Amino acid sequence: MSRLKLFLITGLIVGFVFITGVVNAGDVYVMKFAFQMANDIYGTNEASFANAFKGHVESASNGRIKVELYPGGVMGKERENFVNVKNNVIQATLSSVGGIAQFYKPITVVDIPFAFKTHNIAWQVYDGWFGDELRADILDKTGVRCLVTTETGGFFAFTNNKHEVKTPEDMKGLKYRTMENQGHIKMISLLGGSAVPIAWLELYTSLQTGVIDGQMNPLPTILSGKLEEVQKYVTLTNHLYGTDWFMVNNDWFESLPDDLQKIVKDAAEVANIADRGAQRLLDVQAIQKLKEAGLQIYTPTVEEKEMFRNKVQDGYIDWLSQEVDQQWIDKFLKAVDEAESE
Repeated sequence: MSRLKLFLITGLIVGFVFITGVVNAGDVYVMKFAFQMANDIYGTNEASFANAFKGHVESASNGRIKVELYPGGVMGKERENFVNVKNNVIQATLSSVGGIAQFYKPITVVDIPFAFKTHNIAWQVYDGWFGDELRADILDKTGVRCLVTTETGGFFAFTNNKHEVKTPEDMKGLKYRTMENQGHIKMISLLGGSAVPIAWLELYTSLQTGVIDGQMNPLPTILSGKLEEVQKYVTLTNHLYGTDWFMVNNDWFESLPDDLQKIVKDAAEVANIADRGAQRLLDVQAIQKLKEAGLQIYTPTVEEKEMFRNKVQDGYIDWLSQEVDQQWIDKFLKAVDEAESE
């Protein structure tokens, strides 16, 4: 798909508009919005979300809210961005599960391996009662408001530069990068690999220099980080569904007049749709681009995927039950079952 077609389709999804009016009388509220990835709406989910959000907020508020974007980690790594949002140094960020887990451990329930079979099931869980309850508890426990749970590339794949991985047995001896997420570290360990927590901004160099052999991410994220340049093998396990959580300083949000609060909420929903739509388009292109880059791509058979699931899921849940309140595990699994039954 050409970049022009992608732009046109993304434009339809986003309903992208720019400020054309004059700022109304009264206060102008500034939202500093920082994220890790490059500001490329054609290539990164965070940029798709951030630009759709900015365009909707500034237009719908007629300039009463100004959104300043700080991409590429210029305001710090994930942990720093979360702390900065909490302290109102910046007003918004996109946080991964690993980024939030350092401050709110129950979020690791959403990374139970092989929990989701399809995108639609994941969307129902995050947009339904479970997502609402978890986001409310994040606010209660951390003081930071999460407006929506969006997607960061979709389903995860494993990559490495040593050899093809078809079963868990093939992961033995391989060093895999993970986020600073104890759940991901445990998962790699259960599968027989060695986990090395490394920040996203340091991942490319770590692969290039041999500090690690591989990593796991959705396919569009692999391309956005140019990881195809330093990896050789891809295994499409779909073991995790990647999410970003739109975190906003609650004091700043509640300082807004009611009409502007509604605009911010609406914009987050619009951006969520834009992000998910753009990611599906990028996902379609990703496999072809990885093949063109010379990577060998392997899709496990049903039996091989079951080997991965059997190797990791029960052990992860057992570990998780020692880390978080059992009610969150039960709620998450119940929500997944309900979405599957629909």
